[in-house]
Amino acid sequence: SIRFSMNEKRARAFIPPPLEMGPRPGEGMVWFPEWVSVSDERPDLAYVNPERAVYRECFVMLNCQFNGAPGYFVPFIWVDNDFTLMRGFVQGFPKKLGRIYLTKLHPLCPGVGGRRVGARVKGILEAHGERIVEGSMIFTRKAKTEDLPAVRFYLMRHLPRIDDASRPAVHELTSGKVAGAKFGDVWVGEGDLKFFASLFEEAADLGPVQATGAFYFSMGMTITGGEVLHDYLKP
Repeated sequence: SIRFSMNEKRARAFIPPPLEMGPRPGEGMVWFPEWVSVSDERPDLAYVNPERAVYRECFVMLNCQFNGAPGYFVPFIWVDNDFTLMRGFVQGFPKKLGRIYLTKLHPLCPGVGGRRVGARVKGILEAHGERIVEGSMIFTRKAKTEDLPAVRFYLMRHLPRIDDASRPAVHELTSGKVAGAKFGDVWVGEGDLKFFASLFEEAADLGPVQATGAFYFSMGMTITGGEVLHDYLKP
């Protein structure tokens, strides 16, 4: 996870009302997670079909708030698995397909090593042959869960009508719900972040950004659903 700062006015353009600028306006983060996802119905999915259960993502989030509750809006996200692509549409994540490459630390590899002060990791997002996002981190110290930024996602569900694409059939501001979140092996460090210009991908439209820190950690949780915070189709 790479934390960054950007121009506040430009950030506002990516945060839809009724969301407001957050307590740290102009702050954002880029995550490069690798997930293992199973369900109550298929708890053995990671064994039976690991190609469906294990996937990587890259997503950009901007600090905001709703009715005084701080969180992050997600304007961009890419994933390398079509299962979670479709789940993201249901939740309100604007997911696209991409390829995500991550440094893999290994304590027994003499040329790489494990998690330690001075360890270096990098995440790269590629979409349709273009490099779109690159983030890196140098570990500086072991940390605690309390050192991690608290994250609540604010999302946008939008589906246009089939008979008139200018009118939505669904247009909602939502928030996901999770239970039993746990964190472990937290590290903080120095970060670096780059967005690359593209004719089709819009991440570089965020403008110049400055990395202000980085985090590396493990986590687990259960997605329990979500809630509609605002329905744009209701008067």
